[in-house]
Amino acid sequence: MTEGSSAEDRLKREQEIAVYLEQHPDFFENHQELLEKLRLQHKVYGSVSLVERQILGLRNKADKLQSQLNNLIENAHSNGDLLNKCAELFVAMIAAHSMQEMVDRLLEHLRDNFELDNVQLWLCDDSGTLHHVNYSDLEIIRQLTDQHFIQNDPICGRVTESISQLFGGDHELESYSMIPLGKNASVGLIALGSKDVDLFTADMGTLFLRLIGDVTEACLDKQES
Repeated sequence: MTEGSSAEDRLKREQEIAVYLEQHPDFFENHQELLEKLRLQHKVYGSVSLVERQILGLRNKADKLQSQLNNLIENAHSNGDLLNKCAELFVAMIAAHSMQEMVDRLLEHLRDNFELDNVQLWLCDDSGTLHHVNYSDLEIIRQLTDQHFIQNDPICGRVTESISQLFGGDHELESYSMIPLGKNASVGLIALGSKDVDLFTADMGTLFLRLIGDVTEACLDKQES
């Protein structure tokens, strides 16, 4: 018998054994002495018994589940803190008695409560006179941001030379978020900047950022009416 045919015969027998065991899952109930003799390779612990291998596998699964649970708890705490900060911001804005007071509260809360390094409000209003507000037309904003905000969603990422102009040329900023106000940013935008490169990333969730934009837009409409 050649070496090739011997390997083929062995593979065939292994397949037959595998099929038999699959069809008779209770086989080892009647042959428990075999379980003690079976040895399997483990890349950390070397040769282990089948039972030990199963215990190690269950332990690994338990560790992964615990890690996932810890992440969920951490995210829940983080989201809870963000929700509380947003609630405080919204109450302060809604309670404002003037447009200027509303804008000041918006910028102050975002800067202090959200620990941001630079916060700017840009409005598309040729006749605007509010303090601490940048006024420009929509086309200039789109040129600076290279965005048309087609989806009306906040945009996050790394600060570029062009984006830094939204923040008065602040070159210490590493990450940013732009929150459009109005359809396609027709009303303006809120620019949030941070020296932390990981604070705003392109793949992050933007639910709370959208909430801030929606409430700001509503307060702007309320104060103008």
